[in-house]
Amino acid sequence: MERRIKALDTTVVNRIAAGEIIVAPANALKELLENSFDAGASRVEVVVKDGGLKLLQITDDGHGIHKDDLPLLCQRFATSKIEKYEDLESIDTYGFRGEALASISHVSRLSVVTRTADSDCAWRATYSDGELKEVKPTAGNRGTQIIVEDLFYNVPSRLRAVKGGSDELSKIVDVAGRYAIHSNVGIGVKKFGESHFALSTRPGLSVKERIRAVYGNSIAGELIPIDIDGIEDYGVVKSAGQITNPNYNNKKAIAPVFFINNRLVSNDVLRRALNSTISHFIPKGHRSFIYLSLLIKPQNLDVNVHPTKREVRFLHEDEIVEKICIRVTEELSKIDSSRSFPTQTLLPHNVRKRKVNEEEEEESKAPLAPSLQKKRLDYKLVRTDASQSRITSFIKAVESSQYTETPTEAPTRIFDSQLSDAEDDKSEATTVTNTTVIPSQAQTQAQAQHQHNYTKIDKPHVEVNLQSILNLREEVQLSSNKQLTEMFANLTYIGIVDCDRRLCAFQYNVKLMLVDYGSLLTEFFYQVALQEFSNFGIVRLETPVSLKHLLSHIYESEVETTLNVEDILGMIVDMREMLDEYFSIGIDVSNPDDPQLTTLPLMLKGYIPSLSKLPMFVYRMGAKVDWNDEEQCLDGILRQIAMLYTPEYISEGTPEMDEMQKQVLAQQRYDLNLTMENIIMPSVKRRFLAPHKLKKDVIEIANLPGLYRVFERC
Repeated sequence: MERRIKALDTTVVNRIAAGEIIVAPANALKELLENSFDAGASRVEVVVKDGGLKLLQITDDGHGIHKDDLPLLCQRFATSKIEKYEDLESIDTYGFRGEALASISHVSRLSVVTRTADSDCAWRATYSDGELKEVKPTAGNRGTQIIVEDLFYNVPSRLRAVKGGSDELSKIVDVAGRYAIHSNVGIGVKKFGESHFALSTRPGLSVKERIRAVYGNSIAGELIPIDIDGIEDYGVVKSAGQITNPNYNNKKAIAPVFFINNRLVSNDVLRRALNSTISHFIPKGHRSFIYLSLLIKPQNLDVNVHPTKREVRFLHEDEIVEKICIRVTEELSKIDSSRSFPTQTLLPHNVRKRKVNEEEEEESKAPLAPSLQKKRLDYKLVRTDASQSRITSFIKAVESSQYTETPTEAPTRIFDSQLSDAEDDKSEATTVTNTTVIPSQAQTQAQAQHQHNYTKIDKPHVEVNLQSILNLREEVQLSSNKQLTEMFANLTYIGIVDCDRRLCAFQYNVKLMLVDYGSLLTEFFYQVALQEFSNFGIVRLETPVSLKHLLSHIYESEVETTLNVEDILGMIVDMREMLDEYFSIGIDVSNPDDPQLTTLPLMLKGYIPSLSKLPMFVYRMGAKVDWNDEEQCLDGILRQIAMLYTPEYISEGTPEMDEMQKQVLAQQRYDLNLTMENIIMPSVKRRFLAPHKLKKDVIEIANLPGLYRVFERC
């Protein structure tokens, strides 16, 4: 039977939307707590029954809700926080979409009791599927009480997935505790029918005392304050935090508490960086407590990137994270000169027994028998620290080769190479001849620090809400492999094994891994380009390059083409405004008969791609990108940019080459290895989400236990 397209029922749409926002009772509590804070509450009490599934009641002493606003209270996109989209740039409230109560009303039985300061009585309103069912007067104090009953009663699959009971209660207490630390609002959480509070904090306490009330004396007694200076230039108005010192003895992981503009968020980049920094000061296997609050200029922040507002994006993320880690290192270094360890006092009767005679006392001082001592297994010992930098990263590259110092007189000299196969990336590798030294990617990088000047441009951050880009970003998230991502985040780079086959080696724990860095970096630069969409830096060519001249190298080679030069030029020129706005690819058409390439997108500071790849880049943009479908078009251009930035093949040479040509290739391989070690791979460790398909490009070639079985030593 043929299925026809039809619009979903409004009830179905609303329940689907509610499922994205309200995943568990803890999510509902988070939204309701933020509403109470926005209402100016100084005290919030939470009552929970059956983990919040049977009852979740939140009572605050805020300014309440006006009776005339009750019909709009549970309607989607009805809010008092903003009036127009531009208000998001200066928002200082928790909520702004008007979806929280609406979503809750679609998956529960919702009641609201509220009273404003100028009202003679309180009003009790009941809601179902976003609609107001009944309003009647009742007794009540100033403020608002939200009563959520039978959560997920009409979504059986979600109800079965939620564990309920003590598990959900612990999540609720955890969320409430995190807000209690930051908000300075008194929060109490208790189970229905019990007088004892599972969590209770008072307003007006210091941050340290609030942490003590939530996490106990063991953490509060070891806290040191962290004040970060020098990041005002990156849009951070205020910053403060607390971390435990190295004396804190804890092996249980505690999720860090991050607040950005008073919003509880998770940030994997910041979390990994801080854990890596702190790991230098604490014993292996131990964990620290981290609380950090950042107040960033609203125009530098994008809060509308996740349905539950759990994630945010902000400008200068790498620079801000680096400054924070430096400050944490400074504070921990001050107290790292001494360390205290817990001791256990011997009971008196044990002391008397030990002193019966001198022989027993001497025996008690003897070392444990070898069978009782835990032996260190050398073949399982990780001897490298992935978070530490190599000493070579602090040494500037010296351009000792006469070939890397050879200046390029004109852009046309770059492209004097033979192109052979359009579908083979290896065709983009350059060829060294007797008359011309063509700068490779590695040479370009070696010269970048000396021949390119970086300047800041006055370009405001663009908030990307294009659905196609959001879809592509979601695909990257869904296709990521947790184990592979963990491996690349904690690798120790060793070096390039084969430049011709683009293979490099790295260590992960006790394993030696081999990876196709061509495939790896194509995926990495695609993710960087996708994240920087509409916000690229600019690589400005000193001398604009003719697009016709670039394409002539393709058509003069043996590459099979399906489009002529005019067709490709026409497509690129017609799309020049989009290419400039979204990708910082500048096309100058002041001479309509000869359009010029003027700018390229900047992906990583300190890294310039091989300009010898420009002919194939321009050709593929015109011939390999689907310009008729928006999402396919943007995805295709992003992938072409990623291929442009992926390091090219470098030949191992042939016996027919003279000594000078072999030295050039050797220098190219050396420079590429420096670029990989000092610029590219550190960025991969910080930013890369490894997809499942990359599994075929990573193999284990050795491990310490296996080598020990062969050589019987490490």
